[in-house]
Amino acid sequence: MCLSFLFSCSQKSDPIITYTVSNEDFKVTITAEGMLEAKKNRVITAPQMLDWRSTLSYLIPEGSRVKKGDIVAEFTNTRLETELNNAKNEVVIAVAEAQRKETEAAVRRLLLESQIKSADASLAAEKLKLANLEFIAPTKREISKLEIKKSEIEAEKTKQKLASLENIQKEEQKYMQLKIKQAEIKLNDNQRLMGLLTIKSPQDGIVTFETNRQTEKKFQIGDILYTGWPFIKIPDLSVMQVNLSIDEIDAQKLKKGQKAVIDISSADVLQIPGKVSKVDKVAKPIKRGSKVKKVNVIVELDSTQAAILPGLTAGCLINIEEIKEAVMIPQECMFEKDSIKVVYVFKNGKFSAQPVEPVYNNTDFIVIKNGLSSGEKLALREPGSMLVKTDED
Repeated sequence: MCLSFLFSCSQKSDPIITYTVSNEDFKVTITAEGMLEAKKNRVITAPQMLDWRSTLSYLIPEGSRVKKGDIVAEFTNTRLETELNNAKNEVVIAVAEAQRKETEAAVRRLLLESQIKSADASLAAEKLKLANLEFIAPTKREISKLEIKKSEIEAEKTKQKLASLENIQKEEQKYMQLKIKQAEIKLNDNQRLMGLLTIKSPQDGIVTFETNRQTEKKFQIGDILYTGWPFIKIPDLSVMQVNLSIDEIDAQKLKKGQKAVIDISSADVLQIPGKVSKVDKVAKPIKRGSKVKKVNVIVELDSTQAAILPGLTAGCLINIEEIKEAVMIPQECMFEKDSIKVVYVFKNGKFSAQPVEPVYNNTDFIVIKNGLSSGEKLALREPGSMLVKTDED
């Protein structure tokens, strides 16, 4: 910056500092702050349950580093717990009923076997008696034969009852085993669902919480989640990006591929190169019900470091355009006169108000479209009337 001091004859104690106009390369930039996040995340959702919602009973602290398989959350589901207890009881009841029927059948089988043995003994006795009646009256012999026949019939009936009992028992055993199997399947299904209530990390990483759409706060213990709701993210730290919200006017100047510089002062990480990877086409309210709208813009970092973690605030300077040999002046040189932007050009001992057309500006400088030439001297503060050229002059 070329500065000089000018004095008027009547105001030697009041110097006017001037700036000499020059042509320099000018970068048109947009600055914004956003939050660091991973480009890719493994999202964990509320489990599929018998019931349509579950309650968070445990959450690992946000920011915790986890390994694959570490427990990160647990849910409580009252209906599922009731179903599990009922399934356990059904198994116990089915096993007890099978054992009772087995015992009853065993008792009946022993009784029939005892009756068969008794009938066989009676039959043997009658046959022995008949052998001893060889030399007695034929009538008694016929009566003895009839008794033998009767004993044989009774023994056969009892054996048939025993065979029938064994067939019935086999069918009952099949039925009871099927009933036990069904109860065990139901129990296993409920135990499997209960296992889904314990959430484990699918990969190594750092735990971050999603926002509860009902409370608009991050999820916490005690929150009720509906099936399929995302509530935890495990970011892939190999590719990081900054999520920005840009004013609609500035966003119109952005496009994919523009270079950027990222500053993460909280992590002592400065000047990381990056580029714009996404510019939304539609602005959205900054929060529910708000009339203020912003455009979502994503800037992707070209490299990552160990200190770069999701959730950190990052400043981004995005290069929109570079103008070669631009006419630049400091912000202090620009004044407004009768609603017209002017600068005060020093020439022949006095300042003249010169209308100008600014096209770009940043926090320090303004690019002028026309009306100025390199080498001209401009006032850095508005000069007094004695120093300003009039029409008479």
